Amino acid sequence: MGKSATNGVTSDKSSVKATSLWIILLVAWLGWMFDGMEMGLYSVLAAPALKDLLGVHDTKVVGYYVGIMFALFLLGASLGGFIFGRMGDKYGRVKTMILTIIIYSVFTGLSAISQNTWQFGICRFIGALGLGGEWGLGVALVMETWPNARRPVLAGLLGSSSNVGFLVSALINRAFFEVLGWRLIFCIGMAPALLALPIFFAVREPQRWVKAKQSGQKSNLAQLFQQPLLGKTIIACLLSSVAIIGTWGVFQWIPTWVDDIVGGKVVSERAIAATWMAIGQIIGAFLGGPLAEWMGRRWSYVLFCVTSLASVMILYGCVTTFGPALLWLALVAGICTTTFFGWLPLYLPELFPTRIRATGEGITFNFGRIIAAAGVVFGMGQLVSTFGSYAKAATVVGMIYVLGLVLIWFAPETKGQKLPD
Repeated sequence: MGKSATNGVTSDKSSVKATSLWIILLVAWLGWMFDGMEMGLYSVLAAPALKDLLGVHDTKVVGYYVGIMFALFLLGASLGGFIFGRMGDKYGRVKTMILTIIIYSVFTGLSAISQNTWQFGICRFIGALGLGGEWGLGVALVMETWPNARRPVLAGLLGSSSNVGFLVSALINRAFFEVLGWRLIFCIGMAPALLALPIFFAVREPQRWVKAKQSGQKSNLAQLFQQPLLGKTIIACLLSSVAIIGTWGVFQWIPTWVDDIVGGKVVSERAIAATWMAIGQIIGAFLGGPLAEWMGRRWSYVLFCVTSLASVMILYGCVTTFGPALLWLALVAGICTTTFFGWLPLYLPELFPTRIRATGEGITFNFGRIIAAAGVVFGMGQLVSTFGSYAKAATVVGMIYVLGLVLIWFAPETKGQKLPD
């Protein structure tokens, strides 16, 4: 019998297997990277697009509509996580992932021809359906095919890939906004659709999923809300909520906050800030998985909450002008707040069996988006109006990390355990 690929000598059988593993990882990585690119485009372009569509430049008015667009994304992603998670468990991870990529690509591109805020919002919502669905499917596909020992690093790689997409979007905006404008840049968002064809021909369903289907295991949604999975479902929803509310209620407001600081005259400052944010996010997300394996799932989550709270408090509390201090602190905040997104791809799959893993991941991860959506529209918008400042409002929302310090102790510790069948 030939040696494994990792020992440098491979048999034909192991070589094919190793090649398939790397193809699966590349496809999932690219899918997540394009997810991040789409989110990054909206994060930077939402304010200038809405100023154009609304015909106003008032900070409070534009901020209110930016909040609505964030909320539409979060609600769409939540619904997409549920719908396509169910489809992934029933009909396969690969076929469903192709559909999600096409949806978010097409509707990001259609944002370019929006003539009013409602059309812009509809495109945002439908595109988010695909983005939300792709998250859980990509995680399930990788975690169900690669060996258990590799999962912490793979979780970090997947988490960092979406933030590479944020960096790509920031560089695109920085280089081309003044030349192309927000409409033509949104057309670039259709590029991920090209990924669908190689996925269709090169990627096969995970053997774990195939065996579960062949054995007659039923993927019943009610299982998530019955013992022994009920407690895991609830705590996973709450832990995901802390990470997502912190990201969308605090961190992702930085470009809009920068726009307010500089007076909204040009987009370059927002794009520069987004670039530094993305670099921090790439580092943080990659570290999340390995740190969770080294420290354990509970203690690593505690560390992430403490560092996230400290970094956003310092950023919003000490910075009042655009400059090096803001950029460095945005990078540090990006590292700290994004470690969760290397932790979640490792931890959530460990809570659910194969027959309902994509659904469990989709629901628990995206539950936080529903809570965040309500908070962004009704909470963040109101806080900005009350305090008259994005910085003060974000500081208040940042206290969500204190809740995370309590919740994590109700979660099971899964360090050293194999992915459940």
